Amino acid sequence: MRTEFPVVRALHFSMMAWVVFPLALISALAVQWGLQVAAPLEEQRLKEELNLVARAVRLPIGESLASGNLEEIQNALDSIFTIGRVYGATVFDTDGTPIASIGTSDNTLNNSRVAQDAFDSGETQERYREIDGKSVFSQFLPVYTAGGHISGLVQITRRESDFDQATDRMQWRAWSGWALATASMAVIVLLGHYRGVGRHVRDLVRSMRRVESGDRSVRASAGGPRELQLLSTTFNRMLDGLQQAEHRLAEHRAEEQALNQRLQRQERLAAIGRMASGVAHELGAPLSVIAGRARRLRERHPLSPEQLRQLEKIERQVDRLNRTVHQLLDYCRPEGQARTRVPPARLARRALDEVSPEWPESRPGPTLILDDDLPDIPVDADRVTLALVNLLRNAAQADPDSVELEVALDGPDAVSYRVRDRGPGLSQSQEQLIQPFNSTKPAGQGIGLGLAIVHQVAQEHDGTLHLANRSDGGCEVVLSFSTTDPDTEEGQHHA
Repeated sequence: MRTEFPVVRALHFSMMAWVVFPLALISALAVQWGLQVAAPLEEQRLKEELNLVARAVRLPIGESLASGNLEEIQNALDSIFTIGRVYGATVFDTDGTPIASIGTSDNTLNNSRVAQDAFDSGETQERYREIDGKSVFSQFLPVYTAGGHISGLVQITRRESDFDQATDRMQWRAWSGWALATASMAVIVLLGHYRGVGRHVRDLVRSMRRVESGDRSVRASAGGPRELQLLSTTFNRMLDGLQQAEHRLAEHRAEEQALNQRLQRQERLAAIGRMASGVAHELGAPLSVIAGRARRLRERHPLSPEQLRQLEKIERQVDRLNRTVHQLLDYCRPEGQARTRVPPARLARRALDEVSPEWPESRPGPTLILDDDLPDIPVDADRVTLALVNLLRNAAQADPDSVELEVALDGPDAVSYRVRDRGPGLSQSQEQLIQPFNSTKPAGQGIGLGLAIVHQVAQEHDGTLHLANRSDGGCEVVLSFSTTDPDTEEGQHHA
């Protein structure tokens, strides 16, 4: 536990010292006593297991001894290894001479006291002894004839280490279980204390530290004992009051900052607008004179083909200058124009009417696709029409044969204008394309204000603009506007 929560850490140490440690000590004594009781029982179980194996083969061995079938005796001994885990097995006759054997066993029983006891008593005898330098446990079972006489002896051995390993495994499992139980008990006690008290104290102290550092948004969790809940609730109410006051102050500051930024932008646009108006005024008269003179030359004087080509070049340059001046004026137009609710289809048809004179006569015009029952949108009709005209012009310059203008619902409360073409697509990102004076067209075909004007119109109406390449080739531009009045949106936001 970190040093910044000494109370919680001290409580944890107390729980360990007065609860976990005494319980662990008592359980360790219980495990030790249980092992002392269980060790002899485990040893007896292994001996009985060996005895059962010997009894399982004693009858077939007795029958085979009576008939003198040594092969059956050997098969019976081989089966011992499939029945149980043994070290060796041997069948002896009444003289102590081995008849058949498997594994490690005695070569003779002439000097074996335990074997003699088995012959004399007719009962199973067992003893720990050494065979070939290995400490083993041996059992000797008399084999009887059908008439009840002892006809031989079966010796089955098991290594003494098997008994030690069984005891060690039992001890390892017991102490492992004790360690696991002790660890689980410690975890449960500490976790229970932490869940019930410690974490609530920690959270409350942490909340106070964060408030002290200036974070007013933090809240203490109202959990734990009743006293801590009351303290946390009171603390949170105090923070709510502070946060509401600071939130109102932040809103006033944000509104003031936004207003200042808007004023600065308006001042910049106004300055650019005055400059553009001056440029338009200064260029207007010379351009009008040039256009008028060109028109009179075309009407009054017979011209050669070369002179006509030169005159057409002059007229195209005059049109280019006029479009540039108009784009500058459109971009610098101030915001805040009155909005009215307008049918979206009317704006689409109005934009198509404005670009139709510019469309090549040999090419089909744009295709208009309209959804049924479109709701009206609250917009500045002139500005939205201007944005649509710029989008249609861009699409026509990409591929005038495949331009589509679709007007459809975009969600429950928005209408979108989708302008599509099958031209070469976009070569730059949307962020680059909407920058003023960034043009991807060849020199002399634009000054890079078309998409900047569209983006500006979208911002003025709190709408969205999305440009993307189509999967089947070409480009799609989506311009969306809300169907809800700005006053209604603001009211709903404050509510």
